[in-house]
Amino acid sequence: MAGYALHHLMKSPSDSRLSRNEFLRLTTGILAGLGIPGVITTKASAKAEPLSADYLAHGLTAMARAQTWFDAHWGAGVLAGYYLCRDHPLDAATVAGIQREMNAVMEVRAEQFSPMKEGPVVANRLAEVTDALRPAMRGGLRAHGHAVIFASLATRALRDAPQMARAEIIEPLCGISRQIAKLKPQRPAADAKGYTDTQTMIETAFDNLVRFQPLLGHPEIRRPNFTHMITHTEALMNLEQMGFADLAREGHLGHRVHLSAAVPVVPQKASNTAHQVALERVMNGSFWSDAVNTQHWNARWNPSTNPNGDWIASGHLFKVLYSHHRLLGRIADAEKAKLATAILLERYTDPSVQGG
Repeated sequence: MAGYALHHLMKSPSDSRLSRNEFLRLTTGILAGLGIPGVITTKASAKAEPLSADYLAHGLTAMARAQTWFDAHWGAGVLAGYYLCRDHPLDAATVAGIQREMNAVMEVRAEQFSPMKEGPVVANRLAEVTDALRPAMRGGLRAHGHAVIFASLATRALRDAPQMARAEIIEPLCGISRQIAKLKPQRPAADAKGYTDTQTMIETAFDNLVRFQPLLGHPEIRRPNFTHMITHTEALMNLEQMGFADLAREGHLGHRVHLSAAVPVVPQKASNTAHQVALERVMNGSFWSDAVNTQHWNARWNPSTNPNGDWIASGHLFKVLYSHHRLLGRIADAEKAKLATAILLERYTDPSVQGG
């Protein structure tokens, strides 16, 4: 089965209050508690061959070619899929399935992924991407945090593929943040304050997610935007990890907006069809090769006839799994992690469950 990158989880976060030994014990408990067998292993065969780093160039190119900020999803999804496979010891069948869907995205959006004429690499331009992000973060939450999500992921990719730091890539990436900065923000409560540290933000996001446990098994009730609550949280964490701690803190107030969604009332007579969605079900080759899944994913999204269309696998599924895997290593409570996973992944495994 596929699972987590143990080498990643064993890196104690810089702002954690746990000692290294405590962190090791707790993260090992999370892996066991989530019921993912075969993760802690020394067998070289347990991990698939790494994907080509060419996917970084493909993803950045598609983001740069996006005509609107929403179209940047496809390139960002490919970047997230690459890192999901690179960062974690996934088995060969799972990686092959994820890669097939990445290739399907690139085929359907072939024009957006077509290579650009290469200009010269310009030194010291990478900071422009994060600098352009600041106006999109001020005053609240815009576009569910997409400016942060896109800029954070693109910056990571540019660091790993410095040959892509060219004007034809950098300038459009900055333009995505500028587009989003023009949108009217959702404002946090007047008395809202930033988090004391990134760890508190992560734990608060998971505490907020598990409030919605009563909705499990009730697909008729629309969900709040769980997907971007998770991807936005990881994006801010990633900014801090890359050395942009001050910038990440500027995003805390906007992140607080995610916490304002009320838990919908579940009718007393409503039937419950709850099934626990374990991460191992999704991080499995059979999930990615399932004919029903691939048929839906590779057709256009439609809220009535194809609610799990390309909205899911052409962008959001890659990004939510990438982000959720990274954040789980910061949650010490295995039961909370397991519950949050079930709530989050229900949206991706049951087409009748709607919401962001």
